[in-house]
Amino acid sequence: MIASAGRRAHIVGWFKESLVHVGLPGEVISMEFRTTSASLAVADRAVTMPAYNADEYPAAMRAWFDTERPDLFLSLNDYEHEVLSRGLADQLREYGCRVAALEEGGQETVSDKFSMAKALRAHGIASPVTHLGTESHDLARQGPADRMFVVKHRFGSGSTGLRIVEAAHLEAAVADSARTALNRRGLPAYGDLSHVIVQDRLLGAEFGADGVFSVDGRAQLLGVLARRKVQMRSGATDVATSVDAERFRDLVGRIGSLIRPSALIDLDIIESADGELHVIDINPRFGGGYPFVHLAGADAPAVLIQAAAGLEPDLSLLAYEEGVTSARGETFAVVSRASTPSPLSA
Repeated sequence: MIASAGRRAHIVGWFKESLVHVGLPGEVISMEFRTTSASLAVADRAVTMPAYNADEYPAAMRAWFDTERPDLFLSLNDYEHEVLSRGLADQLREYGCRVAALEEGGQETVSDKFSMAKALRAHGIASPVTHLGTESHDLARQGPADRMFVVKHRFGSGSTGLRIVEAAHLEAAVADSARTALNRRGLPAYGDLSHVIVQDRLLGAEFGADGVFSVDGRAQLLGVLARRKVQMRSGATDVATSVDAERFRDLVGRIGSLIRPSALIDLDIIESADGELHVIDINPRFGGGYPFVHLAGADAPAVLIQAAAGLEPDLSLLAYEEGVTSARGETFAVVSRASTPSPLSA
């Protein structure tokens, strides 16, 4: 079961291919709130569910799991992970399902970018010094006028609220970012500056790394996948080149020990001029960078399917070719036809 894939229908499609590849019977089900999500058109079966922040969501999830008893559950939505971590994931595990979600403490660490930066630095992992937007007035007056800052949402997803500005424009950028900021549950923060963070801009090569972990609660690191970001668009990786993951293995393992992940985590990393790797974001799910290593030959869905089925994962499936450059594109899917109209057009 893959929830909240939305436009990332390629992930659903790759799980279908991997299920066939490993020779196991089964189906890949897509669960969505919006009936027009592209992922519903790709899945073996489509299920609609109340929104993750609706009061009826937990009960509806428990009822569905009680009837269907899925083997593996993944969500691609950061705010849904927030709801799952507060006890719901453990309740769903009681139905015999491997639920890829962090415990509440680990989720709080990664969802709050202000707390995450402090936690990483406290554990000896390099990360930019991070301030709340409420400090922007003082920060703008410290150091040279051309000092560059990165502004983004404290509880953001997918680089929301991102601004890169000089000190002279910092306060305006923070105020502008705060207008669209969301709180921990994905609800409007109504311009609260404490829901925005400010960091000194780091210059250097940017990388993405995935840690593939066991799904049995042991947080065993199974493999690492990595790519160098070549071109960005609206905060997302548009072009990337697969690279040797070995230099990131220790870093991924240390973060795994800190947050105890399940299935896959996605890291955003900047290499500073002195070669130090700075972690700037952690997503406890399939992120936007995974496709660049999948197209280079890695098959994380197959490994996770094997693990969920209680088999010894074939880790050779995580091998990929280095030096493969891929570009993000667009695709389209039919989600309904006139003979079977969607609820939105009925």
